[in-house]
Parts: sequence; structure tokens; C-alpha cells
Amino acid sequence: MFQVIDTPWRVTKHLAELKSGNVQTVIRYFNHSNSTKLPEKRVSPAEAQAIAAAGLSLCTVFQQGGGSGGKISDLDVASGHSDAARALQLAAEIGQPGGAVIYFAVDHDYVDPGHIATIRSYFSAIHHDFAGQFRVGVYGSGLVGRTVQDAGYASHIWLAAASGWSGTKDLLKTEKWALLQKWPPVAAPVSHDGNVVSAAWPDFGQFVPGQDSVLANVGATPALMEVIASGGLNLRRGPGESFPVERSLPYGSLVHGLHTEDKWVLVDTNGDGSADGYMYGGFLAAVSGGFPAPAAISAASLSPYDIAKAELALGVAEFPGSANNPRIVMYHQSTNMNAGTADSVPWCSAFVNYAVEAAGMIGTNSQWALSWADWGVAATSPKEGDIVVFERIGAGGHVGFLCRDLGDQIEVLGGNQSNRVRRQFYPKDGTLGGQRYRLVSIRQA
Repeated sequence: MFQVIDTPWRVTKHLAELKSGNVQTVIRYFNHSNSTKLPEKRVSPAEAQAIAAAGLSLCTVFQQGGGSGGKISDLDVASGHSDAARALQLAAEIGQPGGAVIYFAVDHDYVDPGHIATIRSYFSAIHHDFAGQFRVGVYGSGLVGRTVQDAGYASHIWLAAASGWSGTKDLLKTEKWALLQKWPPVAAPVSHDGNVVSAAWPDFGQFVPGQDSVLANVGATPALMEVIASGGLNLRRGPGESFPVERSLPYGSLVHGLHTEDKWVLVDTNGDGSADGYMYGGFLAAVSGGFPAPAAISAASLSPYDIAKAELALGVAEFPGSANNPRIVMYHQSTNMNAGTADSVPWCSAFVNYAVEAAGMIGTNSQWALSWADWGVAATSPKEGDIVVFERIGAGGHVGFLCRDLGDQIEVLGGNQSNRVRRQFYPKDGTLGGQRYRLVSIRQA
């Protein structure tokens, strides 16, 4: 099962089975009244307490009508004020802590500019009435999500499972979304949808009822990939055509890439964190987070320098124009991302931080190269693989891995060196490409 699920049905009787299936967060509903067709849709205080007692977390979404079927009157200003008031009441009843996210559903593919303006006003009313007590999330299409987020009325975007809705595929290629719903729904042990968690967000709004803090992300995937073979793509038991086929996934299916073995990708098809089989990498395209690293990178005995050399073998480079290389975005996502995650944002520190964290160590979590100047301990006898830190006089700094010390210059393996991962020589105190460099520090873990 997915680690994050959403369901309109009460889960109290199924919590043990959900937990044994690796579910960690359940998304449940707020509304004005229970439907006679679906009397269990609204989460109750007792259910919220049971979720907490089972060791799971909760996330909430408000949906009365949500504009389903194009009923735009569900999403006007008056509805925004009414829905916000009801959501605040129900959040208090279940013990939802301040600062958590309450999503509001827009359950239709709206594209008409007048309808989009109405939806923006709906979220403006919610944002105003929440007054910072909770963060506002929007469930719906990429177009709706980005419109509301860009207006400043919602922080989090939860993309509906309908990947053909307006703007959704484009938004998936950015770091702006927090959750992605997956189709089709699963029947057992209770009917539910699965959800993919973006690695770009520290949380998607999940909490434990009755506790005061929002939880950190769980189940975030750095590599979300799409099947681009028009006739679908086989899932095999091993990395090669000689292995038996488990099943075929249709064009457009999204999977989690865990690692690569030659031209094959080990994938997780349902977001539970477990490997389900291999797919040919030539018919998979990175959607978010970049193509997964080779299997060897996963070995716990590898050093940050080993990780960096494996990234070098992947040939990682910035994309031309406005497009972003998703692997460089992934490097940025290992940091605090204060400067953003585009591959045009300087990424030498993000590259080093990714390699350090992938080796199981704690980095600086910073996109600032000079943050490494006092990381670890000073290298009294510098060696290959140490971290070298340079000051770029008047222009910040640069950081990478020491390859060779040639006296007055150092060969460095790093990111953002001529806009790619590569080896390059830097002066210990001198000029390169019109920029003055000075070696500040050489550090070891």
C-alpha cells in the first residue's frame, strides 16, 4: 500500500491492517454535513483519536461539493467564507494543531478564465478567514493549483489523479506540488487512493491529532518517472529481457525510480517504499527529482566522494533555456532551498550536500558554498576525496571534492563547474575565467 492514502470512508476498523501495509498517513474529509450516500465521509473526533493511537498521522481536506461537475457556485466567495468557518470548527474538534494544512478541493477541470477568477476569490476568502491559524492547501488541477498558489492564497498543492487535467503535467515538472494522487483506487482493506509525496517539501501538512506540531515528510520520493512507451512498458522480475514479465504498465503511468542497473530501473509502482520489479530505462522519463542513481550508490560503505564520482558518470549538466535538469533540482532539494531549486541557481554546495547525505552523513543543508568552511574537521594531511572550499573574491565561494593537489592549483570534482558535474582545476590563490579564487579550507568528515 502507499504510505499516504486518502479515503472518504472511516478507517477505525482497518487501522491495524493499514499500518501493517506500511501506511503512515491517512487523508480524511471535512464537510458541512454527511451525505446520505456516504455517511462516513467526514472524519470524527473518535476516528482522529484512533488514528493517533494506532501510531499513524492524519491530514485533512474540505470538500462539500468542490465544484464537481462544473458547479462553480460551490467555489464562490460566500462558499469560501462558509467553508473556512466550518473547517476551523472541525479542526478544533479533532485536535488539529495550528500550522497544519487544510486542503480545499476543486474537483473539476476548470479552464474558463471567469471560473478561474471565481476560484481565486474563493481561496482569497479562506486565506483571509484562516488568518494564519492554518496553512491553506488546494486539491485539483495544475492550473488551479498554480493559480491559487501564485496568488498567495494557498501554500500547498495536491494534484488530483486526473493527470490530463489542465496544467498538471507541467506542474509535475516543477517543485511547486506537495502531493500527487494516484489512480486507480484500491479496494482493500478500505477503498482508498494512493498518493506520492514530493521530496521538495518538508511536510505536506500531516499531523498527529492532539499533538502541537506538524510532522516532517515521510515517503518522499526523489525520482518520479513516467512510462513514455506508447504501447505500455513491461515490469520484469530482473534487469533484462530474459526475466519474466510481472505485468505491463500503460503509457503515462507514474512509478518511483529506486536505482538503475545498466539500462534498467528498479521501480516501486505503488509508493509503499518496496521494489516491485525492473523496467527498461529507455522508455521512462524523469518527471520529478531526476533519474535514479546507479545501484552501487546505495551501498552504505561508499563515501561522499564515491557518490560524487557516480554522479560524474551520469553526465549531469544544466538544461538549456528555461527547462531544469531534474537531477540538479534533486541536489537542491537536499538543502534548505532558500535560493530556489532551478538549475540556474548556483548548485556546487547542493551537489556536495547531496553526496554527503547519500553517504549517510550530515551536511550543511545550505546552498552557500562557504558554509563548508568549518564543516567536519580540518584536513591536516589532505587526501583525495576531501572537501575543498574556495572563496570567490567578491562573489561568494565554490566547493567540491579534492582529486589532486598540484601545488599551486587543485583538481576538483564538483557540481556547477562549467554548468555540469565535472573535474576542473582551480587556483589556490589566483584567477580563473576572470574570477579571483582563494583556497579557504580543506575539510574531512
